[in-house]
Amino acid sequence: MDDNFSPRVKDVIAFSKEEALRLGHNFIGTEHLMLGILRDGGGKAIAILNAIEVNLEELRRKVEILNPAGVEETPLLNDKKNLHLTRQAERALKTTFLEAKLFQSELINTVHLLLCILRNENDPTTKLLSQLNVDYDIVKEQFKLMLANDTDTSFDDLPSGVSFPEEKENEDDSKENPFIPTSESKTSKKI
Repeated sequence: MDDNFSPRVKDVIAFSKEEALRLGHNFIGTEHLMLGILRDGGGKAIAILNAIEVNLEELRRKVEILNPAGVEETPLLNDKKNLHLTRQAERALKTTFLEAKLFQSELINTVHLLLCILRNENDPTTKLLSQLNVDYDIVKEQFKLMLANDTDTSFDDLPSGVSFPEEKENEDDSKENPFIPTSESKTSKKI
């Protein structure tokens, strides 16, 4: 299933694990997935949260408070590979495929993950987002608007921190007008 995750979603999942460890938790919950999205700082989920005017720093602080750092759990953190997913986080990750399919997307991106977090109304992360006026329907509508206005490919397909390369000069050579003389004549190119 993770072959369908965009590189950015894979980064978000890795960040979620790091956020859980940072907070002293021995599990990865939806709050950690949300912190992973916020830590990544890019992608369609962040674009939508910005479009609906969510204060991302305030959201980060409130999500961190949801589950206070565990004092008695720290000995378990020595084995960093032993973090398990909560039922809600597992469900959110598993249903991203269906959410992507709903939007006819081959790749699962950050907004699909956000939508899946928002699907479970009993989840504390979802309740917190709801208090900040972020719910499934609002995000879904904003995503539809984004898709209607965006004919480009998905920026979520790129890992975080990757930017587009600048145009190379030799690419311009193929676009030159053959009727305008250049500094190099055609005869000098044959030699």
